[in-house]
Amino acid sequence: MLVVDLMDRDLTAVSPDTTIAEAVEILAGHRISGVPVVDDDGRVIGFLSEKDIVKAALPGYFDLLQDSSFLPDYGQFRKRLQRVSLDTVEKYMKKDVIVFEEQDTDLHVAMVLITKNLKRAPVVRDGVFAGTISRTDLLDYILQSREKPSD
Repeated sequence: MLVVDLMDRDLTAVSPDTTIAEAVEILAGHRISGVPVVDDDGRVIGFLSEKDIVKAALPGYFDLLQDSSFLPDYGQFRKRLQRVSLDTVEKYMKKDVIVFEEQDTDLHVAMVLITKNLKRAPVVRDGVFAGTISRTDLLDYILQSREKPSD
């Protein structure tokens, strides 16, 4: 199966000059964990995930989670998140983005998402953002396409 047949064609994306506050609103409103960052021509130039936003507000947070004695301070997190909320997405987005082509296979995409520990990734057509593919899209396809038991 090709990605073009499985991908979500929702073109929700942000620009590099979108604020973190606006990006959080978009993530929450669409119930997604990350969003492509596109230029004026619709080309993917980055990706911003909820993890990137947490890292922006609490640098070193994920390293500290390895220590069972670490308990995050909600008040401190809130203050720091408010502080970075007016920064632009460009400051925190990942610039080295894994992007899939519509003609990539489901197996290829599944292997990359799993090995790179990605929840979702942009899909392009002729270099322009065309949608996203997620682990959930692949899982749904696998479950829907399983052989039905015979009567």
